[in-house]
Amino acid sequence: MIFYTDGRTAPRLDRAGVAALADTLGLAFMEHDNWIRVVPRPEARSRALRALFGFMGAAINRYGHVVVAVTDGRPVGYVTFMEDRDRSGVNFGRVARSGGLVDALRFLAALRPRELLGMRALERAVARFERGRARDPAALHLYSAGVLPELKGRGLMKAAFLYAEARFRELGFTSYRLETTDPANLPVYAAFGLERVGEEPLGASGRLAYFLERRFSPPG
Repeated sequence: MIFYTDGRTAPRLDRAGVAALADTLGLAFMEHDNWIRVVPRPEARSRALRALFGFMGAAINRYGHVVVAVTDGRPVGYVTFMEDRDRSGVNFGRVARSGGLVDALRFLAALRPRELLGMRALERAVARFERGRARDPAALHLYSAGVLPELKGRGLMKAAFLYAEARFRELGFTSYRLETTDPANLPVYAAFGLERVGEEPLGASGRLAYFLERRFSPPG
């Protein structure tokens, strides 16, 4: 389901909408420290991020939920979610069925083997955190959130998070969780009401993946 912060809803984004999501999130993550560390080459990082959010956005658009931050009548930011009870998540089959296979191949082609290994470290950290954890049918998993770089600092994403929480509360959800590898994100998410619920090492790098959760009351 697609929720726009101006009150509109839609079953899905069209192809142009998924492309806009991928472009916006790709730009939003370009200067994140963790992405600069994993993919130091700017041209490759730009290609990889655009392709990553292209295939992830296609799958989440079909199987999950997207909140679109709108200002002056145009989409400027996105928050993407999957339901926690959905164990399939963003897998290869879903990417292919959603039309994201070309972007998945572009993503792989943009990265060197060492850079791919750096990304695998996060996947393994998430798998360790998830091991043995019961799925919560009233919970969501936040995959990504970002706004156009020139609009950062205007409170648009905080408003989008609050709007998302209100809409999901109406649907019976009571929490969402996320992970981040960038310590600079922790105070930002704390300001949004998320609490740290765990951490896992990222291979032998000495860095950590942080897991956070925001719980909210159901309606009534």
